[in-house]
Amino acid sequence: MKKINRLFFGTAFLSLLLFASCSDTSFEEENLNASNNLTESDRVSLFGNMSEDIQFDGYYVGADTLLFDYRTTSILDVPPVYPETITNDEPIWFVNGAGTDVAKQYKNMLEIAEFIGRPVVGIHNGTKEGIADVVEIILPTNEVVEAAIEKSVLEIIDTDTRVLLLGHSQGAFHLARSLRSLENQLSNSQLGQLMVETIGGAGMWFPRGPQYVHYANEGDNVPKVHGVLTPGALTGNRSVIFTFDDEWYDIPPEIDTPFIRVHAQIVYLRNRLTFAEARTYAPLFGSKKINLDNL
Repeated sequence: MKKINRLFFGTAFLSLLLFASCSDTSFEEENLNASNNLTESDRVSLFGNMSEDIQFDGYYVGADTLLFDYRTTSILDVPPVYPETITNDEPIWFVNGAGTDVAKQYKNMLEIAEFIGRPVVGIHNGTKEGIADVVEIILPTNEVVEAAIEKSVLEIIDTDTRVLLLGHSQGAFHLARSLRSLENQLSNSQLGQLMVETIGGAGMWFPRGPQYVHYANEGDNVPKVHGVLTPGALTGNRSVIFTFDDEWYDIPPEIDTPFIRVHAQIVYLRNRLTFAEARTYAPLFGSKKINLDNL
């Protein structure tokens, strides 16, 4: 048994090392500038003499890459990124994966808005790059982004505001930890107000209560070794897990790796259902796994 455990966690570590060393973005990086119509106190520079990305951990990311300190700002006051065509005006609060700085998260937010047709606000999971991001999953140390998630959720409990909490890759890990913390602060009916979706998620222990939809690409090792497809994973009561088999075949050569082809956000977005449709497949008890090819 000990040999099996060592093998499993060794495989998990190597897979997560690969996962953290690759950017989760589907876009090429370019500099993004904040809007010029804000006062100096409202702006946060993303480039130049500012320190590393981790200083923005837990910050809210809004339109035009504007950043807001979660400790002093309500997420409801953050201007979202809007799609060209809105199909649902209920916002998405998006937590990014590892190796993703603010500029890359903002581009991912644009992609999410256009694919899903909903306004998007980011909750930034700051990156330390490489092995440091892996350690964050194996030995959880980052409580800042989780505090931002919890504060945001508490603002909408028992109100008419409905949002979708969306976590990609390591972002799903932080969502899961935040929800487990909130489990001790909220009633079952309050937790039931939350809508949660993970794509290629590295979270595998979700509490009962929220409405869950999980997506796992069969070629993606992240949900297999540290996510909803891991043996013994707790995916949330009445959760539905959608699997599919797809690759990003027209990936730009400069970011092409076997890992990115199956783990990139765009692969998941083009295979998802609307949250409302996905939840129609939820079981009465436990969890249910469905291959999208069989629908």
